[in-house]
Amino acid sequence: MRPQEIAGTWDVGEVRAVRPLGGGSINGAFGVVTGTGQFHLRVYRSPDRARVEREHAAIGVAVRAGVPTPAPLLAHTGGTVAELGTGLAALFPVASGATMPRPRLTSAHAAALGTFLAELHERLPLEVPFEVPEVRPSGVERTVERLERIGAAILSLPSPDEVDGWALTRTRQRLAHLRASPLPDHSPTFPFRFLHGDYHEGNVFFQNSRPTALIDWEQTRLAPRAWEVVRCLSLSLKLDPALSGAFLAGYRQRLPLPEEELADGSAFYALAQERNVWTYESVYVDGNPGPRLFIGPPPYVPFHERWGASGLR
Repeated sequence: MRPQEIAGTWDVGEVRAVRPLGGGSINGAFGVVTGTGQFHLRVYRSPDRARVEREHAAIGVAVRAGVPTPAPLLAHTGGTVAELGTGLAALFPVASGATMPRPRLTSAHAAALGTFLAELHERLPLEVPFEVPEVRPSGVERTVERLERIGAAILSLPSPDEVDGWALTRTRQRLAHLRASPLPDHSPTFPFRFLHGDYHEGNVFFQNSRPTALIDWEQTRLAPRAWEVVRCLSLSLKLDPALSGAFLAGYRQRLPLPEEELADGSAFYALAQERNVWTYESVYVDGNPGPRLFIGPPPYVPFHERWGASGLR
């Protein structure tokens, strides 16, 4: 990434340093130091301009609702989406605070994550004036077809490593589950609404244990709010009883969340996860190595079993 390209695209003064940042599972990320301050450069993997513009529209909604989130800078072309090299890009101010690595999350962090999510749900509008995809799990047959394709792609690797072996074993175990005892389709009882869609500790910035900013609006979705609650409990807190209990207490301190609504959200999330092949498809079919960090060792355990064992409600 050439400094002169960045300086010629945004009004940020002299670009003194550009360094790649780790952690991006979908897009390229760079830290940019200029004469006017520090910025975060996002280089989009997808060439779909409408998708990028939807993310920026969602950020605009959040900013107007009072959500602390960095807004993209205007480029010299007049919009917030710029063409940089051969792809699309956006430049953001650096968010205040810092992310907290998952292993270092405490009960105080978990409670703050829960309260911050409740504040987000309280502030964001239920609907927005642009198209947002719904969370809609695919059918069992379609999921089986995609997993079979993933398995074949893994078997074709010339030099598979340990992670590839994990992925193959988990893919085979998941196929066996879907062929023997898949979950029945579940239609949520509670309403769909506009959500951030990718709320987890990696997208929340903290000062001490207080959240100060939320980033990454690319995965905005329409879904029941309890789906997003359960998703964070799973991704960020791994359903740990103490941390998850603190998260739910923090959320409920700000907004009511009845047990039946949480159970409905967990049932819908379980179904969506059973049919979700994004991680393995991205790595082994689409050739994006970023999501490899989400591939864990076997066995594959369906989410509804892990949720039931957690005792959360």
